[in-house]
Amino acid sequence: MFVSASAAQPGAGVDAVLTTTVVDDVVTTDDVVALRDALRGALGTTRQDLAPAVDADWRTSWPMLAELGLPALCAPEEKDGFGLRADAAVAAATELGAALHGGPFAGLTASVHALAHAADDPVADALLAGVLTGRRVCAFGRLGRDGRVGQNERVARLVDGVPGADALLLLDDSRDDLVLLLDPADWTADPSRHRFDITRTCADVMPVAGRGHRVAVPGDAARRAVALYELLLAADAVGGVRRMLDRTVAYAGQRQAFGRPIGGFQAVQHRLADHAVRARGMTLVVAEAARRFDDEPSQTRRDVALASVSVSSGAPRLLHDLLQLTGGIGFTWEYGLHFYERRAHQDARLAANPRAAQRSLADVEGWTDGR
Repeated sequence: MFVSASAAQPGAGVDAVLTTTVVDDVVTTDDVVALRDALRGALGTTRQDLAPAVDADWRTSWPMLAELGLPALCAPEEKDGFGLRADAAVAAATELGAALHGGPFAGLTASVHALAHAADDPVADALLAGVLTGRRVCAFGRLGRDGRVGQNERVARLVDGVPGADALLLLDDSRDDLVLLLDPADWTADPSRHRFDITRTCADVMPVAGRGHRVAVPGDAARRAVALYELLLAADAVGGVRRMLDRTVAYAGQRQAFGRPIGGFQAVQHRLADHAVRARGMTLVVAEAARRFDDEPSQTRRDVALASVSVSSGAPRLLHDLLQLTGGIGFTWEYGLHFYERRAHQDARLAANPRAAQRSLADVEGWTDGR
C-alpha cells in the first residue's frame, strides 16, 4: 500500500441532461485506487465547482504529498522504494496534472529511478534519501549533444521545475552519462523563453564551469528514466484533459440558452461525446504503456512513443475545442480552463515534441531502416 489514510470520495456525476460519458482513470489494483483517491482529496480535485488555481508555493505542501509515497514509486525496494510501479506513477501524474500542481513530478520520478541505480555513489545516495523523504526536489533535464560540464557550450533546454528545485540531474547525450548538480549555486537559469505555461516554472539551465558530479548508471537505467519522464508527462496532460472535460460537461449542464441547458443541444452533445471517446483513447494508451513498462526495452520504447504521440498531438487540440465550448468564460483567469491548454502544450515540449515521438516510433518499428 502506498497510503494508509482514508481515501477521499469522488465527486458526484454531471447533470443527467448530458449523454456524454466523462472519462476516468484506468486503475487496476486496490493500492493504486487508494493512492489516486488520497491524492484527489489532498489536491481538491474531487469538486467540479472549484476553479483551478495556480499554486506558486507548492514546495510548502510537497512533504505532505511525499508522505503518500510519491517520490518512491519508481525506486527499488532495496533503496526504500516501491519498485518500478509505473502504473502508480502514472496515476499520480494524472492527478497532479488535473490539479495544475507546480512541482516537476515527471522529472523527479525519472531522477529518483536513475539515482537509485547509481553504482556505489554516496553523493547520489545522499540526495536520493533526501528526495524520498520530501526534503529535497531534484529536477531532470537533458544537456545538448555538445554540452559538457567545464566547457562553454553547455545548456540544458527547457528544464521543468527551475527555479524551485534544489538539485538537477542532467542527461549528457555526448557521454551517455548523467551530471548531478547539488545546489542552485551550481547553475544559472533563464526562464524568459518558457513562460507560456504559468502553472509551473521552466527554464534553460547552464551549469557553472567546474561544478557537477558525474553519475554512472547502467545504460538501460538511463534510457528507462527518459522513457519514464516522457510517459509521466503524457499522463500529466491526460489528467488535464480529464479535469477540463469534467468541468466543461458540468458547465454545459448549467449554462442556459434559449430556455434550456446548452448540453441539451445535439451539436454540443456530439462534440462532448467525441471528446470523451478521444480522451478515453489517450487514457488507455498511457495506461497500457505503464502496464508494460518493465517489458523488453524496445517494446517499452515503442509503447511510450505511442503514448507520447497520441497525447502530445491530441490533447492540445481537444483542450482547445473544450475551451471554445465554454464560450468567453473559459478564457477568463477566474474560470481558468486555458491553464490546461497551456500546460498540455508545455508537456509536449518537455517530452521533445510530437515530431520527435513520431520519429522514435518509426525507428522502433523499423520504418526508417532503408534510409
